[in-house]
Amino acid sequence: AIGLVLGPVLGGALVAISWHWVFWFNVPLALAGAAWGALILRELAKPDSVRGFDVLGTCTFVLGLTGLVLGVSRGGLSGWQDPIVLVGLAAALVLLPLWVLIESRSRAPMLDLQIFRDRLFAAASAAAFINGLARFALMFLFVFYYQGAQGNSPITAGIKLIPLALGMLIASPLAGIYADRHGSRALAAIGMLLSAAGLAAMTTLEVHTPYWQGAVWLAMVGAGSGMFNSPNTAAMMGVVPAHRRGIAAGARTLLQNTGAVLSIAFVLAVVTSAVPKATLFAVFSGLAKGLSAEKLAPFIANMHVALWVLAAVSLLGTFVCLLRPAHVHASATPDASPHPLPAR
Repeated sequence: AIGLVLGPVLGGALVAISWHWVFWFNVPLALAGAAWGALILRELAKPDSVRGFDVLGTCTFVLGLTGLVLGVSRGGLSGWQDPIVLVGLAAALVLLPLWVLIESRSRAPMLDLQIFRDRLFAAASAAAFINGLARFALMFLFVFYYQGAQGNSPITAGIKLIPLALGMLIASPLAGIYADRHGSRALAAIGMLLSAAGLAAMTTLEVHTPYWQGAVWLAMVGAGSGMFNSPNTAAMMGVVPAHRRGIAAGARTLLQNTGAVLSIAFVLAVVTSAVPKATLFAVFSGLAKGLSAEKLAPFIANMHVALWVLAAVSLLGTFVCLLRPAHVHASATPDASPHPLPAR
């Protein structure tokens, strides 16, 4: 959450210097993180007896997901009859189901489907995917709203996004403590419901809406996401034996990031649909300050449509959270039995 607070503000400052520095800035951080990990991290479990790199599964997934993201994001801008859009969507339609089949038969799969046999883990993983799908594009969308539609500078737009991270910063540790003591199912569901309410409330925003209204809704979504993330992650890790938690964490990251990528692609497709290209380029470049509210109306209307859909997705996540059993705990030893303790 602290990173989410600093990221947009720092990004806006770096863009003011040169947009290249948004990428160069990550290089020393990545090198420092790699060195820190090499010095600090220690193995807690023995490596799997069956090991290997799933080349076929990885390539199939990357190509299928690339086709889906390219097709969805490009469709709103160039039309759904565009050959590139059709080829991308067709590739996804063929390759992603094929990837699931490959993973079910692979000796050392990229994604071990066996861990999804546990009902709690499967439902919590689905909820993590839905949360990424419902929330991740929000920061992307609001950068265009503040910098494009409202004409703010990159630094100002970054500062205005702080309530989203502050809500998460406050809610996450409190939710983690509560979940450890009382279970996580209801709390995760309430978090998704709160996010859905915040996303729906954002559809009231217009070009000249006072900032405080957007800040309230951003903080609400951030708090809902914080209430969801900590308990949901704890539930996923708690049900998996210690020697399988690396695989479980990888599965969670894969699903959540896939939802995040698709979230941005979907929002881009909706926002760019039926909006004049001159208006789009002005909004995306942050040069829309001189545009009238009438010219920006198609963009605002499409933003509302995207937010309604994201709210509906988050509401779906509420019901998925309620489908799983209560939070359970697995033994922390590497040689723990694969069967978790009974649900509380």
